[in-house]
Formats: sequence, C-alpha cells, structure tokens
Amino acid sequence: MSQISLSQGTPLDYIKALRWEAPYAPAHDRFFAWCEPTLIDQVRIAANADLFAVENNPGLFHQGATSSWKQIQFGEANVQLTFHENDKKTIGGIECVMVEPDIDYFKDLGAHAIFEVVPNGLTHSLTDPTQVYVLRWIAGRAAGVPEFAPMYTITS
Repeated sequence: MSQISLSQGTPLDYIKALRWEAPYAPAHDRFFAWCEPTLIDQVRIAANADLFAVENNPGLFHQGATSSWKQIQFGEANVQLTFHENDKKTIGGIECVMVEPDIDYFKDLGAHAIFEVVPNGLTHSLTDPTQVYVLRWIAGRAAGVPEFAPMYTITS
C-alpha cells in the first residue's frame, strides 16, 4: 500500500490502528484496520482516474463489507481495499471505519472467483502470500515500477 499514490498520500497514511482481536486478527492473506473515512474519498478519486475499479456486491466475498475497490495497475496481484463502514471506532477524536486490505491473484473478477475463491473454498485454504509475492514482483517488473519489497521475506 505504500506504493499506491493517491491524490493525497498513500492508503497507509489513513490507517490509525490494526485490529488484533478475533475474528479480525491479521491472517496471512489480509488484515483489518481502523482508517480515516477520508480514505474512501481518496479511493473514489483514484477510481475516477482509472487507478482502481469498484467491486460490486462486496459483501459476497467480504462479509459485512459496504464498499470495495481493487487496484487495476497490474494484470495480477493488485491491492483491494474493502470498507466496512458500519464498523466504527473513534481514535484520536476521529471516527474511523474498518478497512480490509488484501491482494488478489487476478485483476479480473471472473478469474479471481474461478482460480482463487472457489479453490480456496474447496480446500479451506487462504490466498498464498508466496504466490502474491511472486506475482506482484513480476507484475511490477513488467510495469517498470519501483521494486516490490514488502516487509517480509520468503524463505524455504
């Protein structure tokens, strides 16, 4: 998310706190956080600039979600920001909403459903961070953007 330029900052600039309690504790395919609601406005602006695409019916894949947008910069491994605007918490005097960032293997919703959601549902597994790492690194190299260097290392 630090590499996503919005009209004002990056998505990380709007995150106020991570959620650590069950069932919102970080998983290896996503995390939940409290964010300033102005992040939603920033993502809408980015969508109008063709940097994100709206995900219709976000509650279908993200229980309780009210809105969602997926980055469309790459063919694979784009960040998706899903908002749960009915989940609120005041932090530092700001009424925050819950955001659920994740990275999907595929930009296309059909491919995402067929090759990621359905297999994960059948095998009771989650999106593999190793696959995300490889796909994002390749997509970034092909697009000529700064190297994808997340705060984790893949080891065998």
